[in-house]
Amino acid sequence: CRAPRSLRALPLRKPGLKNQPTTPIPTMEDGHELDLTYITERVIAVSFPASSSEESYLHNLQDVTRMLKSKHGDNYLVLNLSEKRYDLTKLNPKTMDVGWPDLHAPPLDKMCTICKAQESWLNSDPQHVVVIHCRGGKGRIGVVISSYMHFTNVSASADQALDRFAMKKFYDDKVSALMQPSQKRYV
Repeated sequence: CRAPRSLRALPLRKPGLKNQPTTPIPTMEDGHELDLTYITERVIAVSFPASSSEESYLHNLQDVTRMLKSKHGDNYLVLNLSEKRYDLTKLNPKTMDVGWPDLHAPPLDKMCTICKAQESWLNSDPQHVVVIHCRGGKGRIGVVISSYMHFTNVSASADQALDRFAMKKFYDDKVSALMQPSQKRYV
């Protein structure tokens, strides 16, 4: 059974300090800096709290990028759901900015674009993974995961049933309670 797995800690670099030892970053589950969850083996959710400083966010994002590159090479596509545009292409050229305002549902054409991009990327190579990124607003991640679950249920093969189960578990356990009623109705 493939259930979502959360990364418990990543090395943390304090802004402005060089050649320092690294310390673990607790996940948001522990009330701290980030939450990185392998929803399936090929779909990863990464969220950062909106309250973290810009400098801390960028340094922690660099650490996440290093981890993704070491584990997946250049085989990952980042879907940036953040309302504010961050130039994530400096860290990974395969980044799509597809954000919308927090606490709102996205336009339907945007959601179709996101689902088709995920499907296309994942189907193009068995080593490809999708990283769904958002700074603040786990509800947006929930909308994308839920929409992709429905999309793959319509267009996917039977062998993806376990992935759909893992996505459903992630949705129920981590993001459903954080979504706005309009976001739930949208899905």
